[in-house]
Amino acid sequence: MSEVEGSASVSPDKYEAYRNDFIKSSNLFQEALNDYTKTTEYHKKEQLKKTMDEAMKIMNQIVKAGLKKSEQTKEKKVSKDYTNYMKDGNSQNLKNLNDDLDDLQKSIKH
Repeated sequence: MSEVEGSASVSPDKYEAYRNDFIKSSNLFQEALNDYTKTTEYHKKEQLKKTMDEAMKIMNQIVKAGLKKSEQTKEKKVSKDYTNYMKDGNSQNLKNLNDDLDDLQKSIKH
């Protein structure tokens, strides 16, 4: 098993649980992001942003608790992409976010 940041004692079972929780949170984030980009309704956008913020927070916690360093690096890119996209709504930032999120999800699902 690859090195896990902060805890060499993460068992394979615990890693699997972290991985599964991360996948659920990242899927929720991706669904909310897709809906966010499609809606023009202000209140719906605000609710979807809250969902994405919460999912990102959970993803950050899971990464810090016990995912591989390579996954942590990819998750930091996703987090940065999300921050950049929410600042300006730029289509390139959205593409970066989707690409990096896909890359991270593939890495974790292996």
